[in-house]
Amino acid sequence: MQTPKNRILAASSRDFKVNKLLFVITNLVLFINFIMQMSMRSFITYYSESVTNSYTGYGLAQAGSVAIALCAVFTVFTLFHELYSKPHADLVYSLPSSAKERFFSKLLTLLKLHILPVIFWNIIQFIAIFFTTDITLYMVARYSAVLMFTELSTSLFVILAVLLCMICCGRLAEMIYTAVIITACEIALPGCIYYSTISPFTVQYPYDIDNFVTYCPAWSAFPAHLMEFGYSTKVLLLLIGSTIFSALLITLLYFLYKKRDGKDTGKPFVFSAYREIILILAVITVTTYVLSDTSNLILLPALLLGYLLARILSSDRKLTIVRFVKWVGIFAVYMIVIFGVNILAYLCNGFTGKISGSRLSDANFVYATNSTSDGARFDYLSNILSKDEALQIIDIYNKALDTRKKSFADYIDHFKPHEVSPNSVNVAIDVYTSKDDHTSLDFIDFSFDVTNAEVDKVTEKLKSLSFVDPEQTSYYYYNY
Repeated sequence: MQTPKNRILAASSRDFKVNKLLFVITNLVLFINFIMQMSMRSFITYYSESVTNSYTGYGLAQAGSVAIALCAVFTVFTLFHELYSKPHADLVYSLPSSAKERFFSKLLTLLKLHILPVIFWNIIQFIAIFFTTDITLYMVARYSAVLMFTELSTSLFVILAVLLCMICCGRLAEMIYTAVIITACEIALPGCIYYSTISPFTVQYPYDIDNFVTYCPAWSAFPAHLMEFGYSTKVLLLLIGSTIFSALLITLLYFLYKKRDGKDTGKPFVFSAYREIILILAVITVTTYVLSDTSNLILLPALLLGYLLARILSSDRKLTIVRFVKWVGIFAVYMIVIFGVNILAYLCNGFTGKISGSRLSDANFVYATNSTSDGARFDYLSNILSKDEALQIIDIYNKALDTRKKSFADYIDHFKPHEVSPNSVNVAIDVYTSKDDHTSLDFIDFSFDVTNAEVDKVTEKLKSLSFVDPEQTSYYYYNY
């Protein structure tokens, strides 16, 4: 009698033979991608030995990743067709095999049909580039590794999103539109939250958050976006982490898969919690997008309509007035929570707080500028300042921040298009390694609007500091 391991291997071999056409198509796409990459191999010759080695032609890598990922989508739908096809479900679930054997035999087949060909063609490309250019082995290896893990991380994320939707849904329509929603939300949500809840209200430039938004595509359906930043070690490590994380989550989907049986095929949603998660993701993403750009306000009524349609079409119970009102009420609660968090972000200055002196060193370069409504502008350009001297300047601006009065009208004003306020104070601090080494360790940017009188007050306090030389300050007038 065969062991479970042997049954998994045998089932995988049968599935591979049945789906040989997918293997051929995937390899054809990878071959075309290989030819296109080799035709552009000159872009790797334009580099300098630095942390990040940028190159032209990353658009080609993006197109190749998308094409390869589409092959992964079709492969997953073909291998797991019992999840949405009732005839196939009746056949598969009638066979004497466990959920574990079915699931892992299909993952093994997926490995053979898609993942191994991706690795194989990237190895071929690495060898071809190495023997057709005079670039060092280290540079070629790092560049080739970024390309390979870009394609692998894209494919694995797409496989994860599609397979999750297929396991949690019983109908093809729900599988498709929820997969699209998950992918779109995962890509857009970090940026939407940043530009709606943090950026409009912060008084300083939060580089750590901005970097997160910049590099979050590493775990998404479009990590090839990172190719714009070259093929640095940082990008490579992010892509490797994304690949491993997606592969781990795909394996853990087994615990959801084994809870299904043949009767679930044909249902809109196998797990009701999954439907709620999808709706919440969609509502948060669209609403925060609107808050980041209120010219798209028309999207909110469209969101409500789409939300209600999804509820109606996926419901397995008769529609009643009470149920309809309940759905509208749940949507209203979502809106209240989202807008409540947004207002809280306004009251808390985008959750970034005041300037912290902990980021300063013993060598800091300060540039301050204050502007008033009558066209006056004051500038201060420092020498290298000690940590204590820079803290004195920071203290002046932190106290000016405390004078700001927040109101609902001011909150609403953030969403209106308007010019920069004529009454504003700004201080930018470059944090250097040392007085002799001006390598930038950090950069602090602190800017906000205050009253005309407070601008003058900040200017006078700056001028009164013992280490501020009058020759380092200047006034001038300008017209708006």
